Amino acid sequence: MPRWAKFPTRALFVLWVSLLAFGLPEVFAGTGNGWLTRFDVYLLALPLYGLHFWLLVHIAVQTRRTSWPALYLFGIVFALYETWITKVIWHSYPGAEGFAFGGFGPWFGIHETVGLALFYHPVTSFLLPLAVVSTLFPAFGRFFPMPDWIFGTSRWALLRRVALVLVWGVVSGHNMPVPGEYLYSWLSLLVVLALGWKLLEKRVDQRVASPTLSRIGLGVAMVWLALIYGASYALLLPENLPPLPIQALTLAFYPVLALLIARTRPRAHDPTVANASTRGPVVVISGVFLTGLASVLILTYTPVKGASIGIIPFLAMIPLGAGLFIWLVIWQVLLHRQARE
Repeated sequence: MPRWAKFPTRALFVLWVSLLAFGLPEVFAGTGNGWLTRFDVYLLALPLYGLHFWLLVHIAVQTRRTSWPALYLFGIVFALYETWITKVIWHSYPGAEGFAFGGFGPWFGIHETVGLALFYHPVTSFLLPLAVVSTLFPAFGRFFPMPDWIFGTSRWALLRRVALVLVWGVVSGHNMPVPGEYLYSWLSLLVVLALGWKLLEKRVDQRVASPTLSRIGLGVAMVWLALIYGASYALLLPENLPPLPIQALTLAFYPVLALLIARTRPRAHDPTVANASTRGPVVVISGVFLTGLASVLILTYTPVKGASIGIIPFLAMIPLGAGLFIWLVIWQVLLHRQARE
């Protein structure tokens, strides 16, 4: 079959993965409320998440940096968009109700840096979509380690699932406390993802499910992202830009992360395709939806205040982010590898 004959299926697969990469972190966080009919989602958020996911996955596969420490570091690279585009890490959430736990100096918020950049985005925006796609489409997953960290059968995997479902669910319900808005946002995402999956399930082969981009696709992704960054840097909340030395310090994070990724051990790709149960992603995503719905109903129909529930997962993200960075980067990339060499 000629290469072009697979193009419609490949395009649909890329779009479906991009929607997943947007929907999980944004609807989990409650910031994707009413996403289906929001113009800004299609103009900014969906391309932002989808292009980042595909570009970082492409680089990981091409460089064979697909171990969990390397993938976690790629997730931190993704998280740095919260400086240049939203300015959240630099400036927290000015003028909005939310949680603030102090900062590292006047510019880098503790929750925004440790909780958001070291936990939420690496795990929810990168590792979780990667685990879901790898499980639902094994031809894609053959390039990556098995996602047993969340879909495994061990007690530790079960503990991680329960803890993460509680964190994600409570955050989603806290940030979308209106029952109708919550149901509309979640059900529209679940229906679109389920329909896309069923349409693609029998049509995706190894060519369609390739995690690498063509030269044209890579060029389009890089140009599109450059336009998003350039326009957002200048037009989106420019008053929240920090002084130039702080911007230069933030820019220096990129070569540091690149050096850490280069230090991870290259991982050989598994040429076989392992069929995994689709039950894991369905259970986790459904669990987040139901946990969030329960928290919405509690906030709506009981005297419990939202802050009393919502502060728990926000606080939990800080030690989770610090712990992940210490374990996957300081221990496994720096100390453990050095000890073996």
